[in-house]
Amino acid sequence: MKRQLVLLFLLVLVTSLPVSAQLSAGAGYLKTHVTADHEDGSGEGLYAGLSYRIHLAGTFSLLPGLYFTRTEESGGWFLVDDMILTHGFFIEKSLVAPLHLHWGIDLPKDIRAFLYAGPSFQYGLSCESPTRLTNVPARDLYDKGYETHRRWNVLAGCGAGLSFPTKSTQRVFLTAGWDYGLVNLYEDPYDVSHRSLWKAGLGLEF
Repeated sequence: MKRQLVLLFLLVLVTSLPVSAQLSAGAGYLKTHVTADHEDGSGEGLYAGLSYRIHLAGTFSLLPGLYFTRTEESGGWFLVDDMILTHGFFIEKSLVAPLHLHWGIDLPKDIRAFLYAGPSFQYGLSCESPTRLTNVPARDLYDKGYETHRRWNVLAGCGAGLSFPTKSTQRVFLTAGWDYGLVNLYEDPYDVSHRSLWKAGLGLEF
């Protein structure tokens, strides 16, 4: 029920945005780092999606969006029958809905710098740990059991970038930023783990 309510909320949010809002599409690279009680992990991935710029006042705007992410991470630790297993590997696919406050800075030749900050809300679509054994399916880490991952996360993020004019109604932008997951990745409160993500990408504002 919770999943349906959140998806409905995201749909209402996108469809209720002002018609005058500027649409942008972007994609980029993710570098992840997972901190755990006993061992850290790392990985990488990609993201792609859409966002809207809603002008507030002056050079301030609000940027809600919806992005698809795919990451592959290794390392960290988990428990099986009181035995610690390290160097786990999993692939996660998620929807991420950022809600960022955006501040633009005008530069010469119609180039603009910008800073942004704000939360993002993550919903996991799938999280699997391949066994790498023939005829043995990947484990679904959202199922109840050992190393159970949460589907939900809230990330606090910030970043900066530059945008350049291409046509009178289009701009290309480069961006880089950092997000930190505020929610424990594991449902078990004794397995405390948080994820941080460095990201860099490019996009087109219409």
